[in-house]
Amino acid sequence: MTDTVFSEAQRKPGVCIPWEEAKQRYGEIQGNEEQIKQVWETNDAEAYDYLWQCLLSF
Repeated sequence: MTDTVFSEAQRKPGVCIPWEEAKQRYGEIQGNEEQIKQVWETNDAEAYDYLWQCLLSF
């Protein structure tokens, strides 16, 4: 594999899909974007923890 593959896939620890990437999928956001971002990041962190727990448990 090349270094470009790894550099493109790098994310902060504890993040599956960053908010900036998710926001692009949904287009214009109506409502309080900061509140939606907070909920997204909380759920995303829980999903990350769940995946790691599954990985370590088996």
